[in-house]
Amino acid sequence: MRTGIMLLSILLFTSCLRKPIPVSYSNTEKFVLEDTTGPANEYLQSFGDDAFPIYYIGPWKDTIRTGSRYWLRQERRFKEYPKLCIFRYSKSHIAVQVDTSSPVCEVMEYLKKDGSINHYCDSNRYYHASMIIIRNKSDTAVSLGITFSVFQMHREMLNSRGQWVKTSEKLCKDWFCGTGQPNIYLMPGELILSKISHFSGKHAVRCRLALGCCDDIPQVYSNIFTEHVTDELFYIVEEG
Repeated sequence: MRTGIMLLSILLFTSCLRKPIPVSYSNTEKFVLEDTTGPANEYLQSFGDDAFPIYYIGPWKDTIRTGSRYWLRQERRFKEYPKLCIFRYSKSHIAVQVDTSSPVCEVMEYLKKDGSINHYCDSNRYYHASMIIIRNKSDTAVSLGITFSVFQMHREMLNSRGQWVKTSEKLCKDWFCGTGQPNIYLMPGELILSKISHFSGKHAVRCRLALGCCDDIPQVYSNIFTEHVTDELFYIVEEG
């Protein structure tokens, strides 16, 4: 009996020591966003760190939760491929919006051997970020490639000569072959929620996202927003 009481006391004590995961709520044009990834405390330092992980794929809802990445949920949306699908899409099919009105946190987490998140790992990163909303405007499924990130997207910045400079590369499809990662199909009326991490510095630079299955076809561009970059990154943009 005493042993049971002692074990119960230990469990209650350790549960009290665990830090609760904070929940933040923000309003977009169409839904309430519930974000539970924790507070951001740092900024990107390199263009090479750009990534666009998927946090939600599905229909519009009154409230959408983005607490964990899509791949951590081990979801498989389709048992069969859509019968009709668009692979070379345009702005008539897809809309991309970066919502800078409400800050969110982009988390780079390390996993334990059992696949769970190691919340106490010193290598975890919590970047200041904004939400990306990718919406299928068409009446047909759209293919956005393979993996748990929006790998067909890259970031561009505008230099002082009026040139849009590509500051990151699209992820390579070959990296994901044979990994068991799913095909990402966006059905009519559905949306993807991703996140874009931010930089910090004294130089204000106009920025946009470009979405397309490859660089040699017309891209679908997001709205233009502002990033602040360091001298080193600003030099890269200016050099084009």
